[in-house]
Amino acid sequence: MPENKSPVTGSSLAALDDDVWRRNRGVHLASKGAMRPWVCRDAAFPLLALLPDARQVRDFAADAQELGVLGGVKVLPELPLSEDETRSDAQEMARGDVLEDFKYHGGVLAATPASLMSPFSTGGDFREIEVGREVGRDRLADWLAQKGYERGDLVWTPGQFAVRGSIVDIFSPSDMYPLRIEFFDDEVEDIRWYVPDTQKSLKSVRKCSIQSLVSKSGNVLENYFPKDMRAIFFDPHGLDMTAENSVWLWNNLDREKKGAVPWEKWEKICVSLSSYPRLRILGDVKNCAARMSVAQFPNFRGKLREVEDCCRSLISEGYNIKIYSETERNLQWARLNGFDAREGVLSEGFIDSASRVAVITDLELSGITVARRRIENHAPADWGAGLMPGQWIVHDDYGVARYLGAEQVKTSDGEQEYLVLQFAEERRLLIPVMQFHKISPWSPLPGQEPSADRLKGSLWKKSAAKAREAAEKAAAELIKIYAEREVSKGFAFPENRELMRELEESFPYKETADQLRAIEDVEADMERPVPMDRLVVGDVGFGKTEVAIRAAGKAAFAGKQTAIMVPTTLLANQHYETFSARFADTGVRVETISRFVPPSRQKKILADLAAGKVDIIVGTHRLLTEDVKFKDLGLVIVDEEHRFGVMHKDHLKKLFPGVDTLMLSATPIPRSLSLSMSGLRGMSVLQTPPQRRLPVITVVRPFSEELLKNAVLREKNRGGQIFFVHNRIGDIQDRAVMLKRLFPKLKIAVAHSRTPEAGLEKIMSEFAAGQTDILVCTTIVESGLDIPAANTLIVDDAHELGLAQMYQLRGRVGRREDQAYAFLFYPSDARISVESSERLEAIAELDELGAGYQLAQRDLQIRGGGDLVGISQHGNSTKIGYQRYCDLLAEEIARIKGTYRPQIELEVGFPVSIPASYLPQENLRVTLYRRMLKADSADEVFALRGETADRFGKLPPEVEFLFDAAVVRNLAYDFGITKLLAGRYELVLFCTPDEKWENLRLPPLWRKRSDGLIGPGGFAGMREIARLLSGRAASGE
Repeated sequence: MPENKSPVTGSSLAALDDDVWRRNRGVHLASKGAMRPWVCRDAAFPLLALLPDARQVRDFAADAQELGVLGGVKVLPELPLSEDETRSDAQEMARGDVLEDFKYHGGVLAATPASLMSPFSTGGDFREIEVGREVGRDRLADWLAQKGYERGDLVWTPGQFAVRGSIVDIFSPSDMYPLRIEFFDDEVEDIRWYVPDTQKSLKSVRKCSIQSLVSKSGNVLENYFPKDMRAIFFDPHGLDMTAENSVWLWNNLDREKKGAVPWEKWEKICVSLSSYPRLRILGDVKNCAARMSVAQFPNFRGKLREVEDCCRSLISEGYNIKIYSETERNLQWARLNGFDAREGVLSEGFIDSASRVAVITDLELSGITVARRRIENHAPADWGAGLMPGQWIVHDDYGVARYLGAEQVKTSDGEQEYLVLQFAEERRLLIPVMQFHKISPWSPLPGQEPSADRLKGSLWKKSAAKAREAAEKAAAELIKIYAEREVSKGFAFPENRELMRELEESFPYKETADQLRAIEDVEADMERPVPMDRLVVGDVGFGKTEVAIRAAGKAAFAGKQTAIMVPTTLLANQHYETFSARFADTGVRVETISRFVPPSRQKKILADLAAGKVDIIVGTHRLLTEDVKFKDLGLVIVDEEHRFGVMHKDHLKKLFPGVDTLMLSATPIPRSLSLSMSGLRGMSVLQTPPQRRLPVITVVRPFSEELLKNAVLREKNRGGQIFFVHNRIGDIQDRAVMLKRLFPKLKIAVAHSRTPEAGLEKIMSEFAAGQTDILVCTTIVESGLDIPAANTLIVDDAHELGLAQMYQLRGRVGRREDQAYAFLFYPSDARISVESSERLEAIAELDELGAGYQLAQRDLQIRGGGDLVGISQHGNSTKIGYQRYCDLLAEEIARIKGTYRPQIELEVGFPVSIPASYLPQENLRVTLYRRMLKADSADEVFALRGETADRFGKLPPEVEFLFDAAVVRNLAYDFGITKLLAGRYELVLFCTPDEKWENLRLPPLWRKRSDGLIGPGGFAGMREIARLLSGRAASGE
């Protein structure tokens, strides 16, 4: 049918003529977003919605839920197509449950070719468990093992279970969350849901059902299609391509596995579906039998006045306006203007001319796509990651040794757990529980072989003494330097709460607790009459930019200008767009000067900047040139501060003395981190990942075309994009040619520092818009770029890059809620240096969210903190370890400032350990000991106590005693206690004379003596003194 002759048929596919359905005609729809479920909204028949990839399925289902699609949307999940992801019987069972639900209850089923082709199973029976019934912990564990569940230490994905003391954790595939069942003997005492990634409980329930994983497999897919079903093929070409890719990936992954269940062929599934009424939804209007009357809503990028004008015009034409937003500012604006405001997230807005409905989202209002809140089950943080047998450690008193593990020692008084350390000459030392806090991991310098200290030798004492002496001198010198800064005069910014509140409300996400603290720290610094010097350390994507936006807003609302210096033109352009969108409706003018800006435009911007007409300027080191003049500069923000040399930053301070300075970095250079750790420079650390963020899975391998093809096709199969980094401009085109040979159907672009400005901007814009599949580039992309759909990074010749470079590159992917992958290739036929090997090993190990801070700390140990007032790291901290040197330096600074709080001496005269029957895993016990004793406050101890009881069950008396002892250690100094001797029958507190004790009402059997207090010992005595101190601390006495 000719292009312009396709009839417009309304906005509901259900209303289409039956002839269009029966003949599998093409129907035109202009977008991949929320329009798709909208046109399916009132289907009164079972509907199979086929979409090319899992990302589009997820958006379809989420949009459908917000729009209220009739019958709701079920999602048929794919099986993982990765060696790094776990496949299990539970996943096949969960897929079977979805198909059975669709067969018997209808509704809309959203699926991909991969989810239809992969195997599923059905028929698992259920076991009911109820509070108060006698079930038996061991009997339940046996049943779970017989029914196909996998036993482990932690439960975080369906099909797993764990047994810890009186607790059994289970994740049934039929449930959204795992269950924690607590026993008292054989009786079920409590059942509660918990969150997999935090392992913290949600709420208790009276009963639950556990699904067996023993079932029948080999089911026929078409038997689960309802008889009156209809099917919609969204983007048929994309469906065929991802089907082909999925089959290749499946065969490549399972080719060596015996007994793997074969996939259904896509062609066979299409033949089965040909007997049902069906439609093909096309983006190209050519050859379409019908055209839907739904179009995209224009993007106003935060210009709410223009949105209001557009909405008024539509209302005059009879349209109903619906606003979907998660931003309080946008919702309030919508309600004040009389629009239908709904709290929620849609992928994009649209205008339905047939139904006279206009839907507007945060994307059109703010120019920002809001990440959806959804449940992800991923591995929780490992409690046992602290100390591993064989690891080198440093003991505060005895020096460097090898940690061999924990050991139970029987004595005449009972059984006691010790840590076993091996010193020189293979001499072993048993460290009692109450000294666990004196042990820390120790990392040698590159190429340095660690050597154990002699147990009774003098070398360690001499090294420690020299290090302390050096720390004392360094502390005094640093205090002097920063005291001079404290008396220098700066500008005290006003609060401007009303204007700041508007800026806060326009933020389309919920701030993390760390982010709020960082913002409060920055605002407090800016309100002081002393120039701010603060470093904000946060992993890529953890929210540093928003901290900078709040600071820039505070400056602009006070009539001051802000300069934002970034290392690359690409990042300058991105920051310009981000800041412009956030300040679009505030009257604050944002500009940028970079090579993307024509010279004539730059000249105009610089003139306006000098005249005070520009509030925020973004640029590279171009901002340091002589022609850049400010009328009233109040704030300098340096992003990716580790990319700038000391000369650049010192030049900045000389150019703008007395101006507030805010540095942002994921991997701060060691000297910056050293100063911040020493307590002499303000530092805020963002350690909390955004909701549903997953760590990037990192694979370090010799180069392989097979693995490269696997990585690229897997990403394309789920609708994503790929960064391919090759850091040599000379032969980068050769790598692009290789990729074109391997992937002839994909669009590939090349970008590097010599690409002409206009071409580079076009290439990056097309990649950001999703129009390019693979971007072949140099490390030009390492700084700050945010491309949500790009979730696979491939680095060629990764051994040639530095650790921070690799980490920053890895930060380009995984910036939303999708699982991201980083493949670091090195030549398969070449030997690489020891240093390169260590860097690759380090980046693979640093795979947790927030690891940038850890990387910088490791870099401190590797390269040192620079020449801290003449104190070279290689001189004084090589032997004792850099972390121990930093601790000494911080301690000496605290002494000079008068804020030092020494730890009291606490001796326990009888055996007390965490029972193995309560916590069988040795690594978890060791970590719990260290967390108890390293807690910085009584509140931290109380929180840990609650977390322990929740995860492992009711605390036995021995564990209660250890927690009480940790509370006393944290509060003792405030009450003048210097030493505590805890015996089985008597507990003695040694105190300095303190008026706090004069009118103290002691518990029964306690009495005062000249040097302190004495009372009952054992578990009860420690409990009494812990309650006494914590009660008085809480009351403020």
